[in-house]
Amino acid sequence: MKTQEQELVNEAYEALKYIIDPEIGINIVDLGLVYKVVVDEDKEALRVELTLTTPGCPMSGTITTAAEQMLHKRFPNLEIKVELVWLPPWTPEMISEEGMRLLGNT
Repeated sequence: MKTQEQELVNEAYEALKYIIDPEIGINIVDLGLVYKVVVDEDKEALRVELTLTTPGCPMSGTITTAAEQMLHKRFPNLEIKVELVWLPPWTPEMISEEGMRLLGNT
């Protein structure tokens, strides 16, 4: 991945850290819900794959809309595509070290 594309991906992950899962109280990145952030080849779109802790999560619309809005605000010149995916299924092992610390499980 080119340096500019990697910088955009890193910025996207940092922006997504502002979205807090309302039931757990941890941001969606450290919770392990963001699976992939990709800049398309012509650098006109940013594609995000994320999941939820359970398929029946009542916050699905809220979290995906918040992700779209946050990324539109941060990258107004890019098309934003946020896709909800279920594979692989989320497990607590996907929580980052920072997320575990925030949960008090250090």
